[in-house]
Amino acid sequence: MQKVFNATSYGVVPGGEVAAELNALLQTIAQEDGEKVLNLDGGVYYIDSDRVPTPELHITNTMGEGEWKEGEKKFVNAVALYLDNISDLTVNGEGCTFVMRGRVSNMVMSKCSNVTVKGITFRAENPDMHELKVVGKGFGWVEFELDRESEYAEEGGKFFFTGKGYKRGFFDQRFSAYWIGKIPADNGDTVFRVMHPFMGALSVKEVGDHRFKASYLLPLSCNIGDAYYIYDSRRKYQGIFLDRCADITLEGVTQHFNYGLANVYQDCENVTVRGCAFAPAEDGAKRMASAADFMQVCMCRGKVAVEDCTFAGAGDDCVNVHGIHFSVTEAQGNTISAKFMHRQTYGFCPFRVGDVVKFVDTKTLLEVARANVQAAELADEYTLRLTLDAAAPEGAVGMAVENLSACPDFDFTRNSMKRIITRGALITTYGKVRVRENKFLNTSMHSILVSDDARNWFESGAVNDMEISGNYFGRCGGYTLQLKPENAAFGGYVHNNITFKSNIIDSNGQGGFYVKASGNVRIGGNTVKGGTKKTFVKDSDLIEE
Repeated sequence: MQKVFNATSYGVVPGGEVAAELNALLQTIAQEDGEKVLNLDGGVYYIDSDRVPTPELHITNTMGEGEWKEGEKKFVNAVALYLDNISDLTVNGEGCTFVMRGRVSNMVMSKCSNVTVKGITFRAENPDMHELKVVGKGFGWVEFELDRESEYAEEGGKFFFTGKGYKRGFFDQRFSAYWIGKIPADNGDTVFRVMHPFMGALSVKEVGDHRFKASYLLPLSCNIGDAYYIYDSRRKYQGIFLDRCADITLEGVTQHFNYGLANVYQDCENVTVRGCAFAPAEDGAKRMASAADFMQVCMCRGKVAVEDCTFAGAGDDCVNVHGIHFSVTEAQGNTISAKFMHRQTYGFCPFRVGDVVKFVDTKTLLEVARANVQAAELADEYTLRLTLDAAAPEGAVGMAVENLSACPDFDFTRNSMKRIITRGALITTYGKVRVRENKFLNTSMHSILVSDDARNWFESGAVNDMEISGNYFGRCGGYTLQLKPENAAFGGYVHNNITFKSNIIDSNGQGGFYVKASGNVRIGGNTVKGGTKKTFVKDSDLIEE
């Protein structure tokens, strides 16, 4: 029999601060077996970062070893809604908005199964992301207007962005902040990376409420109406993180801001994201919603489906679906040590008994051998010890290993994206991939990238079955489709069976195709407006139909 939990009966009442009460309720729900429903009344709830759970979380593509500040405890995360070991739950949150006060991850599910979350909206109060819009310029000076949601202070003639949990100087990292976003006045739906607008400033003075005049020896390249976005690029806090979960559905969930990656699905099985929005609030003052990627899908299984969603304003890629290439550092009989190689990904074990492991030549990126996992454990934060059902191949040390069982099917259907600072979709998974009826608008780099590498980002793997059809690519930079495995030597096709058909490319001379080390690539029946770049083909079987 289904058990119903009404949040108001547990002190979770709209209009107040509810962090401790809400998470105590989630702990109570975790103790209950069988089907459960959590009903949240419509209204605004506040979450104080000082009152939330702080679990230790190892999250792919986030904080690297050298990024932790003095006094910070590695991997400890502040989480607004923490669902731990909960199964068979539906959360009804239609009309419910959680406002974050301070730096937190919006929601984490750990070891959960059969959970559906509906209708919740996440907002942040004065987050550490700030828009400086050019409102005036002349010889040797530029006047900026700071967005109305940001707060600031002056100390000793210096200005600081201020808020709960942060104090950032206007000039902080101005010589190294390459990730700054710029939204040009003539196209508010695009954003691209530039250096800090104060990099060459001699001084900044306040000339009115939220208005500042910067003086320059060399003029800043800008126009009236251009907007610069200054933010913390460290990925310490995320939006929604799913870890070792199965059969999860997010439906009608909205995130208006998150500090790192908006969605991370790690070592999960069967995830559906339907009718969600990851975009700034229409009544808000900012046009960026995420400091990094909107979606990272890493080492997942089964099927990941993203349908009818809206993405707008990302500080990195919109979607990235990938596995991990581990480096074999030891091999003794049927036991190997496999090491995490990228500094932002480590500390978890995404292998299970029975998984199929593929040994890969790092130069050609081709398969050398396969084996099944009999046992898997973390030897330390960076090293996995795998026991296999067969001896490792000769010369295994120095090869890469990939988990073929953690390569999900991926459906990306009827979604729209705009204001993406880098690429639209990065997809490297051996599973069945379908990218259909989406709108790719104003990506500043390639619309779709199919990579695979074992030397740099170490994101696997080979694509075996991909269809891209019925999509619209408008004003996107780079190539429309780039098939670019990072192989150093050609030994055969890395990617295979890729179809690009019935799409519209409308990118004013941008777009086109880059095809490397890929077989049975079929391109045909597409509409091109305004021309594209010349197609590049190397070591590939390209069929233009």
